Amino acid sequence: MRLVAEKLCRSFGPRKIFGPLSFATSPGRVLGVAGANGSGKTTLVKTLVGLIRPSSGSVWLEDESLSAGRITVRDANGSIGWCAPDLALYAELTPSENLEFFARVAGRPIPREEAERRIAEVGLDPKRLRTIRTRFLSTGQRQRVKLAYAVLGSPSVLFLDEPGSNLDEAGHRAVEAIVAAQRARGSVVLATNDPVELALADDRVDL
Repeated sequence: MRLVAEKLCRSFGPRKIFGPLSFATSPGRVLGVAGANGSGKTTLVKTLVGLIRPSSGSVWLEDESLSAGRITVRDANGSIGWCAPDLALYAELTPSENLEFFARVAGRPIPREEAERRIAEVGLDPKRLRTIRTRFLSTGQRQRVKLAYAVLGSPSVLFLDEPGSNLDEAGHRAVEAIVAAQRARGSVVLATNDPVELALADDRVDL
């Protein structure tokens, strides 16, 4: 699937955040979104996935508009995968229970084994975490659970907003592995100001 942005703009009152921007993702490629803190990277990602309505312009995933100002559960855990700093996990559930819950709500229930496999893919020990609620995890561990959630539905387009936040060296390697695996099934939109992460990008949008 291709994600296409056409003359995309977003303003908050008189303040222009970005635009007009036109670009497209391509299967097997990584699109980097670069910019300093406060430049609008997160706002752009939220606009692309449909969480924020653009002030003008449009976003399309194949023939489906994502410019309606909302994101559906089907998109969040199907065609689109999304990992962002403000993505909320359920604090009273274990990591695997979080993944099982999100999958069930999306209409794609998964067995515990599948949830634990995804947890292991991001470098966590699912057996050790079986009885540990998410609120007891470190910020880096929670970030890894968010990454596991993002790829849960084997999405066509994977959005990673500052994926390396709070991660150690092993966590950064997990991000690189996720990006490499995603190339085989679709595309990646990677929003970051980390030069190491930006080096993974084939194409780039600068804000």
